[in-house]
Amino acid sequence: MDGDILYSKSNHVGTITISRANKMNSITKFMAEKLQDISREINSDSDVRVVVIQGEGSKSFSTGSDINLIHQYGTPWELRNRLDYCAAIRAIRKPTISKIKGYALGGGFEIALSTDMRFASETAKFAASEVQHGWISGSGLTQILSRNIGYNRAAELILTGDMIDAETAKELGIINKVFSDEELDVYVDNLVARMKELSPIATQLAKQNLIASQNMGLDMGLEYENDLFAFSFTTEDSKEGLLSFKEKRKPKFTGR
Repeated sequence: MDGDILYSKSNHVGTITISRANKMNSITKFMAEKLQDISREINSDSDVRVVVIQGEGSKSFSTGSDINLIHQYGTPWELRNRLDYCAAIRAIRKPTISKIKGYALGGGFEIALSTDMRFASETAKFAASEVQHGWISGSGLTQILSRNIGYNRAAELILTGDMIDAETAKELGIINKVFSDEELDVYVDNLVARMKELSPIATQLAKQNLIASQNMGLDMGLEYENDLFAFSFTTEDSKEGLLSFKEKRKPKFTGR
């Protein structure tokens, strides 16, 4: 098999690995379809509380779709209606974290942008390179990047295809933090160790609110947040949170 999407779960943490290092972790049609299955598996598994997405090795996070295999999708209409790997990432209801080493180009850049938090090594490089090849992105780059960093900054990257390094990406607000390769692994491990102890209902509701804030007007967004805020107090986790606060102990959340 030429390439795979690997998935493992350990102690409430799911890890997705784009496994095609010999091809810069570019993605085949089979891999895109498998990622859809993994996304559904994660959403249906209440034991998973946080998800890390990474590329195999340290040379490349992902360079997106393998253009040499784009014919696998058939006609342009069939390409339009493909099972999109970035949509699969965005469909995950649990908090998602991308751990980026090496190149995140084209669709690989879009995968990173489809996660909730993005942490990169000093070696990371980013580019919306599609325009340099004669086409444009199709998995959300223009929509998500412009919402993240503003129209004019997104336009400079998307309309030129220029590559930027990790520090520049951090300055633009594309990624959260930059580390050495070793420090990146330690930081992400520590972050997920903390996040998996939180109430999974609360983190998923908070994520739902954040997503809504990108698509709603302020007044409607505030109403939506208030509705979910009230709902969060109907859970057993909220009762445990209140009780543990009164008893001055660490809460033990069950996701109920």
